[in-house]
Amino acid sequence: MKNVGRSLAREPEIAFVAAISGAYNIHAVAHCRDFDELFAFTSDRIGALPGLQSMEVSPVLRHVKQAGTILSGDRLVGPPSQA
Repeated sequence: MKNVGRSLAREPEIAFVAAISGAYNIHAVAHCRDFDELFAFTSDRIGALPGLQSMEVSPVLRHVKQAGTILSGDRLVGPPSQA
């Protein structure tokens, strides 16, 4: 699993990857231009990764709202303090 996660993190289409608990051990977010690119990416490149046993793909067709991540350099900024 660790090697699959690291391999995913190196792919340019992957915006986010994390180890999780549950039915699957890894959650990843990929950005593809269309369904053809998504199919090629998941079947040809990701599906060929050694150690990958199965995957589930859930396309998102439109974002309605997305929270941003605040960084300071290369570090996440902590939540604001409650005064």
